Amino acid sequence: MRSTTFSPSPDAEPPRVRTSAASGFCDMLRRDGCDPGEVLGRTGLHEEDLASSSDWLPLSDYCGLLEQASAACGSVGFGLKLGVTRNVQLLGELGLLATSAPTLRAALSAIASHFSFLQEHTTVSFVRRDRDVVLTYQIRDGHIVRRRQDAELTLGAFIGSIRRCLGPHWSPREVHFEHAGPGRLTDHDALIGGPIYFGQRCNAIVLSVTELDAAMPAPDRARYAELERRIARRAPERRVGDTDFVGLVLQIIRDGFTGGGAGAERVARKLGLSAPALYRRLKACGVEYSELQRDLRLELAMTHVSELHLPLTEVAFALGYSELSAFSRAFRSWTGMSPNAYRRSIRHGSARTPAQNLPEMLT
Repeated sequence: MRSTTFSPSPDAEPPRVRTSAASGFCDMLRRDGCDPGEVLGRTGLHEEDLASSSDWLPLSDYCGLLEQASAACGSVGFGLKLGVTRNVQLLGELGLLATSAPTLRAALSAIASHFSFLQEHTTVSFVRRDRDVVLTYQIRDGHIVRRRQDAELTLGAFIGSIRRCLGPHWSPREVHFEHAGPGRLTDHDALIGGPIYFGQRCNAIVLSVTELDAAMPAPDRARYAELERRIARRAPERRVGDTDFVGLVLQIIRDGFTGGGAGAERVARKLGLSAPALYRRLKACGVEYSELQRDLRLELAMTHVSELHLPLTEVAFALGYSELSAFSRAFRSWTGMSPNAYRRSIRHGSARTPAQNLPEMLT
């Protein structure tokens, strides 16, 4: 969900996702014994809001909806299961483009090139690495803190789409997720079938370069060309304030937690700025760099610790701590209790929110 701690830049438009990305969402809820109306109602949505595949939803609402569904169904792998089973339907017209492509290479290239047609403020790349190719996915709006289910749904959709070409038993060489791993991987192992790594720099699928020349099962060059022209014509134009500077800085800080450094100098270099220029631009937005870094780490910590299935060692690594003891000391300084004590309070219904515990930390 979108962070309540950080405000977007004043002229920024929140990123959106097409409703096709929720294809089959309500049906899966029902199969898992959950009431779609109840889950949707928690985020202010209704089932008819998802009916048209070409409408838009705020990306933060979409990510929050998937998290709510996972919690309501008690399914850590809800997003992954939906992605693998629905695959190209979730991609909407982009999925039709991929299935019409002549080869798997063309299909994945099309998805990477045109992903902004489906979802904004998101990076999808398709690059070669030695004898492998890597398909990556990452939301680039750091305001959206809880995004586990979205990442797993999207990579699941990519895997399901690849299996339409390479067969239902195909497994990727590796799968990477930027979030911490769950305690049990039974569902993930069954749905993915290959090595899975958590706490990585971005979400990615690794496959062999030799697999790219496989022919798609129903290629249609004329349809592929027409769909590509149509998608290019209908791609959303950049809107005023499309790049939220604060959200981008937050995302680069988040990357640094798992990538080996979230200091201002590194973030400034990523943006092509000097550190003083970064400080000035943030000050113009009404925030300080040190506050962003501190409060993002706090919010991520509270979010991850509240997910009771996550091993605390995974949470510590995801936040840039090399040892659980260091994370536990920091968490105690923020909340007045250890991570385990906080989890016990959640189980007994007595946990307080970060805003109640730490009013001085949130600006």
